[in-house]
Parts: sequence; C-alpha cells; structure tokens
Amino acid sequence: MADPVIQTAEQQITCTICFDIFDEPKSLPCLHTFCKKCIGDHILHHSEFARRMGYHCPICRGFVLAPTGKEFSPHLWVESLPNNHNIVSMISAYTTPRPYYLNPCAVHPNKELEFYCVDHELYICSLCSLQHRKCDEVLSREEAEDLPRKVTPSTDSTEERYISYLFDQCNDIEHLMDSRKGILSRIDQSEEEIKSRITTTSRKATDLIKSQEEKVISQLSKLKSKEVHKIESDIRKCQKANEKCKRSLQSLQEARDKEDAEDMTTTLENVKKEYEANSRKILELSRKSFKSTIDFQMNSSIENFITDFQSFGSVDFIRDDGIPQTPCSTSSDSASLPTPSQRCPRPSKSATSRRRDFSPNSSCPSFSVGGDRDDRPRTVQSQRIRSASSVDYAEARGNSGFYINEGAHIEVSQHGKQPSWITGIAILDNGNVVVVDHANETVSLYDTTYVKVSEIVVTPAPYDTTTISNTELLVTRPDIDTLLAINVYGQGELKYGASFQTGLKAKSISHDNSHLAVCSSTKLQIYVKHNGRWRKHEEHSFDRTKFTYVAIDGVKERIFITDQKYPEPELLCLTYDGDIRWRFMHPDLGFPSGVALCSGHIYVASWDRATVLRVAYNGSYEGTGIQRGIQFPWKLTVTSRHNKLLLSQHKNTLATEARRIIRFFSLDAEM
Repeated sequence: MADPVIQTAEQQITCTICFDIFDEPKSLPCLHTFCKKCIGDHILHHSEFARRMGYHCPICRGFVLAPTGKEFSPHLWVESLPNNHNIVSMISAYTTPRPYYLNPCAVHPNKELEFYCVDHELYICSLCSLQHRKCDEVLSREEAEDLPRKVTPSTDSTEERYISYLFDQCNDIEHLMDSRKGILSRIDQSEEEIKSRITTTSRKATDLIKSQEEKVISQLSKLKSKEVHKIESDIRKCQKANEKCKRSLQSLQEARDKEDAEDMTTTLENVKKEYEANSRKILELSRKSFKSTIDFQMNSSIENFITDFQSFGSVDFIRDDGIPQTPCSTSSDSASLPTPSQRCPRPSKSATSRRRDFSPNSSCPSFSVGGDRDDRPRTVQSQRIRSASSVDYAEARGNSGFYINEGAHIEVSQHGKQPSWITGIAILDNGNVVVVDHANETVSLYDTTYVKVSEIVVTPAPYDTTTISNTELLVTRPDIDTLLAINVYGQGELKYGASFQTGLKAKSISHDNSHLAVCSSTKLQIYVKHNGRWRKHEEHSFDRTKFTYVAIDGVKERIFITDQKYPEPELLCLTYDGDIRWRFMHPDLGFPSGVALCSGHIYVASWDRATVLRVAYNGSYEGTGIQRGIQFPWKLTVTSRHNKLLLSQHKNTLATEARRIIRFFSLDAEM
C-alpha cells in the first residue's frame, strides 16, 4: 500500500513512452514531457507523414510546428525543444536518499537521535535515554558508528510479521468504518420512510394530528441525533487509528527499503507501541458491533377514526448485537502480540506453493502472491509466444460488418460529488444489470425495466465487476489489491461478502465456466474453481504493457486482453500458459478499451474511434457495428441470452450527462 504522494511523484517523473524515469526530459509547447530519445524517435517516425511540417504530441495529439530553418532536418528538431528543469529537480529529489542521522526521534520529534542503546540495538534521543538507565551500555551516536553493524536474527521475521499485522489492522479498521457508514445509511433511509408514513397520514387528520406529528418527528430527530453522534464518534476513532496504522506501515516499509539495521530496530520499537495501542482500540470497537435501524409502530386507531387518536406511535432503535465480530479481529489479550495463527492468513513471501485455495464462504481466504524462484511470474523474455501472429492492417481490413441497433439506456443517478465514471457493467441471467461507478464508489443493481433496485457504497473505490452466479458478483478494488464478493438477495438487495487478496492492483475481471481472469496493467492471474474453492492456476507478468480490460473463455481456455500501450495498442489472445496466440492491430481499433465475448465473436470498444469492432476467434477482422451515436466508449459487455450489448462512455472533457449513461444495443443478423 504505497504512499499516494510517492505514487504521484513517480507518475510525474515517468516517461509515458518508455515507462522509465525521464532521461534528459524535453517539453513540448503543450507542456507534455518526454525523454529526449523517446520524443526524438517519435519525431523521426511521424514527421514524414506530416510532410515535414511538424509532428503531433503522442498524448494530446496537438500539432507541433518544425523549427524555423530546420524543416528538412527532423533529426535536429528535438535539439530545439527546451529542457524541463522542474522534472530534473524532481528526479534529483526523488533519487537522493535521506541520511538516517537526520531523522528526528519518533517519540520526541524535536529531539535528535544522539545515543545508541547496545542492549536494545536502538538509536534514542536524550529524553528516551532516561528509560534506558538500567541498560548495560548506552553509547553516543559517534561511538556507536564504530561498532560492527549487525542485524538481530529476528529482525527480518519481525518486520514481515508486523507488515502482515498492519495490513490486517488496516483492513479491520476499514471494515469497521464501512459497517458504521452502512448503519448511517440505513438510519437515514429509515428516517425518510417514517417521515413519509407520518406526513401521508397527517393529510387526513386535523390540527390535533398535526401537533402529534411534530411531536413524533421531534422525538425521531432526537433519537437519530443521539445515535448518530455515537456512531460518528466511533468512525472518528477508526479514522484516527487507521491514520496511525498507515503511518506505522509506511515507516516500516521505508525502514526496510533503507536496509539499515539500527533504523529498522528503532522503527520496529515504535511500530510495536502503535500496534498495541491500535489493537486495544479495535478490540473495544469490535466488541460494540451492532445493527441499528429506526423502528416506528403506527397506531392503527388513527386510520379507523380520528376521534380514537392518541399518538402516532413510538420510535426507537432496533439493535442486533449478534453480528459476528470482524473476521480479523485482534486477540483478546491486547497486551500481548498476536501469533500468526491468531491472525487471518496473509500472502507470504515465503510461500512455496503456486496454487493456493480459498473458499468463497470463508471469512478471510488466503491467496499466494509470492513464492520460490519457480513460482514467480515469468518476465516477458521467458514468455512463450508459440504460433503467435500479428494481424496486420492489410489482412485485417474486414468489410462484412454487423448490425447493432440502439435501444434503451440507463441513466445513473448523479448523487455523488464527482461526475460518474462507469468502469464496470455486468448482466445477470435474469436480465438485471450491475453497474460500477468508480468515481462515486458505488455498485448498483437495475432491473429489466432499467429502474434502480439497490445500491451499496464500496470503499476503496471498485473498478470492474463480473457475475459468478445469479446471486453472486465479484468486484475489483485495485487500491488495496483485493476482490470483493457481493451477494444478491431477494428482490435484488446487494450485500457485502468476503474480500479476497490477489497481490496485484487488479482492475479488470472476467468469469466463465468456473474460470476467473484478473489483470492489472502488467500482470494476469487465472483462477479455477475446484470443490467450491478458487485456486490460483497461473500468473504471468508482461513488460511495458498497459492492459485495460480482460475477457475469458473458460471452455476454450483463451484470454483476450486490450492493451493501450504506446505506440502500438492492440488486442491480445493468450492461452492459460501465457502463450500469445495472436495480436490484432487495425486503424479502426485506435486505443482499445472494453472487451467482451459472445457466440464465438470478440467485441472490442475503440475509445478514440467511437465505435465497436468485432473480431473472430482466429484474429480475423469482421468489421464495425456502431457508426454513430457514441463518444469515447469505455466499458463493454455483451450477452447472448438477451442479445444485448451495453456500453459506457468516458473522457474527462465529456459532458457529465454523457458519462452517466449506459447505452443498450441489440445484435441483429449479419450484413
């Protein structure tokens, strides 16, 4: 769980062409920056197509005029571009390590680490040294630098254990916050329902009923205010604990990166204290777990005759204290450190098995994300590209085409603060539609008449979704490397299920025939369901890719992935072993986004061409099906059962209304 500030810094100093840290950064007039060599190669490759008048920016496509007097020497154009000194300064700051002795004391931030306790192998400040008076040897920092450097045998294991503990603790806290936020939502919903009942009845009554109405509403507001105050207090406690936990985790990871034994020992001592304090808070909050809604009992006499009226009824909270504790709750002995068996299983770097089971019904399933040398994802050099073929432009100029007729559409409610970004769409067997709004952190269910039935908030933000059955979904949460199960109950009520660790920032997900494909921008994982459990079957790593969406055929064991890498975006067909069977590139494809399978065909959304392409399983081009009416298509899903194609649209400059709409198209006969 990297620091967002560090992630942002890395993005700012990374070239979008070579995906490495900038080498001699050069800026274009549009302010986009590239390596000198990268933009130079781009100029040489594209200048002749512009008749030597200039070239287009690789990102925004803005046109850059050739330098005056050098129109016929494209190899000299890059020399006229200005250096980006801001980027150079950022790279220098990013790559310069901070000396350890400059770090302040973690307990007393205004004090330097002036002493070293040999007994505890810990750097301390002058105030902390008072607690080490009984230690055999406390040296000055200068004297300690002459000591032989060593690392205690337990340091590495303790480090790994606390990283695991802190990850678990963050998950526990987030689970508690999600639970409290869900209660607040149900309280608000209950309040609105009761107000509606009260106001509907009050229309039939006289001033006497009106006065009683105001009395009960006042009682309702007081009850809600009192309960909400308690819950918000719990949430604030959770947020403070979560911030401390994340700071501890960041400190521990930074200390590990420095590979400094003294720094690691100091950090571990501080992390232990923070962890124990947080554990006590989590245990206290977990013991208070409950469900809370508002109940209102209407007096039936008011509906029979107004003269029988006495009161509207009573308002109170109904609590269910029988909710199971957080699955990864801290041991009851908060003063002692939990053992690995007391915690939920976490991915381990020492895991030796490539295939690890987890049960969808278990509270905290375990995934293996690491292993010995043989289990590591293969690099692009070791990937087998047996019988792979690139479908070039000449071979791929299909002209058959296919009909797609536009039908109805779903308009997502604009209830969030951010404009919608529909990144996930799935269709259940009964025709209901699941929609993931990444920008507003929601998962919604719409019935066959396109009316919203249910909605839940998923934090951190979900990205993609796939149906496992008519009553179970999986959504990706790339910010915390997990998949979240969502269950569909009754008439469409959505409820949270178990979270599954994947070990990669999985964005896209696809399921078919008990096979599951999950991908990040550079990695692909395949899971197979066996005896009710998901088992990781394969994991592959790729070099310099920008995978966007994935689709899986569990019967033919084929994976189809859209790759937006520059300068050759493409559609890939892979086997489960990671072999690339073929690559599809075409002028109509542009930047591929969503991909879906239906009746032996592959449907691919072309983001910048505003169309949908159809490709055969052998990689041959079959034409385009949407000629107008859409802009910047993003997520795509197709169902043969209902003969429908659903499509979302996204671009930052696109109108807010357009980003909220999911368009429906029907698939008709061949042309």
